Amino acid sequence: MELPLTPSRHGKTGRGIRDALPPWVREVRVLLPVTRQFILTGNIEDFHVVTSAGQTQLQPAAALVIDCCKANGFDLIYSYDPVDGIALEFERSEGTAEKFFSPTHLERSTSATLGKMADLMRKAMLGNEQRVAILMRFAARTWRDEQHAGPDLRVLLTLAEKLAHAEPEVQPPLCRPESVAGTVFWLAGQDVPAPRWLTEGDQVQTVSVPKPELGLRRAAALALLPNLRGFGELPPEQVAAAANTFARLTDGMRLRDLNHIVRLAVDADVPAANIEESIRSLRFGVSESPWRDPDLLRRIADGEALVSSRVLGQPAAVRRSLDVLVRAATGLTGAHTGGATVNRPQGILFFAGPTGVGKTELAKALAELLFGVEDAYTRFDMSEFSAEHSEARLIGAPPGYVGFGAGGELTNAVRQKPFSILLFDEIEKAHPRILDKFLQILEDGRLTDGAGDTVYFSETVIIFTSNLGTYRAAGAEPATHARVARRGDPYEVTQDRVHEAITHHFTEELQRPEILNRIGNNIVVFDFISEPVARTLAAKYVEAVMNTMDARFGHRLSVAPAVAQTVTEAAVANLDFGGRGVSSAVETTLVNPLARALVQVPPGETVSQVADLRRGAHGWEITLS
Repeated sequence: MELPLTPSRHGKTGRGIRDALPPWVREVRVLLPVTRQFILTGNIEDFHVVTSAGQTQLQPAAALVIDCCKANGFDLIYSYDPVDGIALEFERSEGTAEKFFSPTHLERSTSATLGKMADLMRKAMLGNEQRVAILMRFAARTWRDEQHAGPDLRVLLTLAEKLAHAEPEVQPPLCRPESVAGTVFWLAGQDVPAPRWLTEGDQVQTVSVPKPELGLRRAAALALLPNLRGFGELPPEQVAAAANTFARLTDGMRLRDLNHIVRLAVDADVPAANIEESIRSLRFGVSESPWRDPDLLRRIADGEALVSSRVLGQPAAVRRSLDVLVRAATGLTGAHTGGATVNRPQGILFFAGPTGVGKTELAKALAELLFGVEDAYTRFDMSEFSAEHSEARLIGAPPGYVGFGAGGELTNAVRQKPFSILLFDEIEKAHPRILDKFLQILEDGRLTDGAGDTVYFSETVIIFTSNLGTYRAAGAEPATHARVARRGDPYEVTQDRVHEAITHHFTEELQRPEILNRIGNNIVVFDFISEPVARTLAAKYVEAVMNTMDARFGHRLSVAPAVAQTVTEAAVANLDFGGRGVSSAVETTLVNPLARALVQVPPGETVSQVADLRRGAHGWEITLS
């Protein structure tokens, strides 16, 4: 049962068509006298805004078609659906339906076979004294069953095909003919395209019913919001602001969804000023948002030291990232646009810089800071999406293709964890067609998957990473990426060169400057790992090895100062691979030889120290004591 619609809840139904109508209804009304079959596709199962006598009403598409037929002089209007059979929707004169079609006692509905439906369509369409309209509900299901049709369905579809190609009759002007052809409306929706034999008919018109745009959602909001507590107390300027906010927050939704949101708000006693809670409930199943947690601002304010302890040597990157989070937590994301970006992701970050400098680690640290757990973070290696067909893997296969219905890796991840960080690693390696999908995500905060379902990104943080500007692309011409950042350059120089390379990549190579435009000034450049930071990392990794030994064997090994110094010097010898290079060096010089040495310790003997480390004929060797 739907909510009563204010202010038009006392309006009369079946009043006829007048005043402001949806464009698709006006199109039907104009073509109705000369069209024998209509195919209505798209947003059929939604409400639609009708303004009459200064009042706004929301009506289903079928009700608008029925009203349109009434206003155009139809005597009888029937509908059919696979569950309820045939229903008499309207008769202009009492007793007309009983004379026109048997069984005689139809009233509102009765079970009827497809064979009887074919009989009704034949009688209505081949001409008689009554002008008859037939609404075929759930037509897409009828077409879907075409290949496995029984005798009754085959007769019905063959009749529709015959009528689609029938020659139109020429009637004298201003005269009602003795024999009047009826009209069939196929209410198809958007699941299955209409058969070509029907759409190519001369007597068939396809009318597309679009989703509601901003103005229609605003009109619906003004009709629905008076049902909420506190709305009547708002001054006119706040009424308009509330309607505008409601309309902007529901971008991509149907008017039926708006009605459901208001119903949720009424059930939860949510005031009009907090309608965003009910919108979140419908989208994600929860009304609370971590972004509105009062404790979040304190965690972010205290988080710089915590994050910096995990991501060493990148103070500028940490500070820039936290600025974006503070903006989101205070609700100021897009505030300078007057709320035009209200549905966009909570934050967009583009981490750029050399490999192994903490870009992924910073994303993990931010996830833990924001949501309390590090697994509120999903990573996509974009080198795996370098082929054009990999789009289906990301958002799901379209109808008719293998994997349809399983969803995509990205869309499924956001459905499962709507409040999360999404990390797209090495974004420059993705196919350009994949990058086009990010235009919709970054601009509208939503994406339609292969099954046609909408996934919302408005509660996520989007992070891209890239190594552009810190290496020379293979096969590149000498003028391309001529200026590459190198170790030892001042941070300002590294920043400028990375920015230059990113701009060149998106504007010149991909010719997609609009992607860069969506990212804006959120490019965060990481510096090269310095030698002091590398030494700190080496000591940290050595300590982690000893902690693992303690947990694994129940006693702690100490490391002789000379051994620690040798490991550190090996780790800082080549910093081209950043922190990963340091980690690899510790593994080579300490972990591997330590594992070999522990295997050779006799059973029952206890060792307490890594006493010596030196390079032998077969690599690094450790002496335990």
